[in-house]
This record gives sequence, C-alpha cells and structure tokens, in this order.
Amino acid sequence: MNWRLCGRCWKFGDNIGIDGDMMPLEFALKRELDPAVLGPQLMSGVDPEFARKVRPGDVIVAGKRFAQGNPHIQGFIGIRAHGLGLVAESIPRGSFRNAVNAGIPFLTQCAGVTELVETGDEIEIDFERGVFTNHSRSINRTYQPLEPQLLDIIAIGGWRTHLERRVVSMKASGT
Repeated sequence: MNWRLCGRCWKFGDNIGIDGDMMPLEFALKRELDPAVLGPQLMSGVDPEFARKVRPGDVIVAGKRFAQGNPHIQGFIGIRAHGLGLVAESIPRGSFRNAVNAGIPFLTQCAGVTELVETGDEIEIDFERGVFTNHSRSINRTYQPLEPQLLDIIAIGGWRTHLERRVVSMKASGT
C-alpha cells in the first residue's frame, strides 16, 4: 500500500454524522456494501456534489467526532471507493474500528488540524509516519500514526482480507 497521499484537502467541521452526512441512512438499513453503489453517495448530506469532485489521493480533513452516531461502515466504504485518505481531530471508537475494517488510511487525534487547512489546499500525508504537510500554506506537522498491527490490516484492504489470511494460516498450522 502507498501510505503517502498527495492531493486536495476537503475540509469538514465537527460532528459529521455517519448516517445522513457521510452516507444516506437507507444504505445502512439495506446493508449495502458495494463500493460502486456507496461511492457516489459519499458526503452527500453535507455536499451533494462531493463524490463528483474528489479524485484518488485527495484527503478529507475533519474536526472532532468525525463519523459520529451509529457505527455503520457504509461511509468508510465510500471513502475507500474513491481512494481517499482521512485526517481527523477525533473519531468515535466504533467509527475508528470501521475505518480500519474498510481499509482506509487515516490519522486521528490530530488536534487543531482543521485550523491548518482550507478546502482546495494541496496537502500530502504520510499515514505510516504521521507526517502532515500543507504545501499551499507551507505547514508541516507530525501526528501519532496508527499502531503497526492496524496499519497491517489497512494495508491488506481491511478486515475481510485479514480474516481470510488468518483462517488460511490456522488451517495450514492445523489449529
């Protein structure tokens, strides 16, 4: 996996909800998991044109409690469908797990990060090392990256691939 993304910043504030803001609730109720279906709906509750404007390598930079509410994975599958990264001041525990499960490169606990950017800034994030660079404003910060075990799960595409590999390993070892 390429841990370094370089693209445009898409800034969102505090308290972005998983249902309604990131993804219409109907997709969680239908248990939709197809990235081709979910991608076009990403962030439609706060910017109906968002999915048409982003491109792979862009990064969502969000405030506190990004993806709050019921921990549904659909919004994170939508992020992955577009090849985006995520940097947030904070993410609730259930949504943190879903970001890992969906295989999203992300940083959290990035205090004050929304003060360092505006939508459209050219930013570069090294998710493996926690290095945040805003090229448009000549700002560099370092944040705590995720634990190596979580990076490993993200690198292989999320929980499903991780589970499949564990099952194969267990079968091979006779466990």
